[in-house]
Amino acid sequence: MRKRWRRGLGAGGPGLGISGLYPLLVLLMIRSGYHHGYEMKRKIEEIMGVPMPPGFIYVTLGRLEASGLVISTPMPSDPRGKKIYRLTPAGEQFLAAGMAELRRLKALIDRVVEFYGGNEF
Repeated sequence: MRKRWRRGLGAGGPGLGISGLYPLLVLLMIRSGYHHGYEMKRKIEEIMGVPMPPGFIYVTLGRLEASGLVISTPMPSDPRGKKIYRLTPAGEQFLAAGMAELRRLKALIDRVVEFYGGNEF
C-alpha cells in the first residue's frame, strides 16, 4: 500500500518536521511555476543544501497525486512520458495549512533562540 499525504496530521495542520518539509516544498515548487520533477528536485536541493535521494521527488509526487493534492498531465511531445504537475484545490488548501504551520514553528524557534541569547551550554 502506498503512503499518502493527508491533511490534518497532528493538531492544527499537516504536521511538519524535516520530512514534512519535502512535500510542502514540492507543492511550493509547483505553485511557483516548476512543473517538471527534475526542475523541482534541482531547486529543492539548492534550497535545502543537500542532495535528495534518487527517485525521491517522483515518490513524493506520486504520493501527492494519490492524495489528490496534485494532478499530472503527460507532455504529448515527450516520448519519455515526462509529466507536468499542477495543484488541485485540495493541494492549495494543504499548502496554505502547511505554510501557516511553518510560520507558527518559525515564531516558536525565534522565541527559543531569543531566550537562548547566545548562551553556551
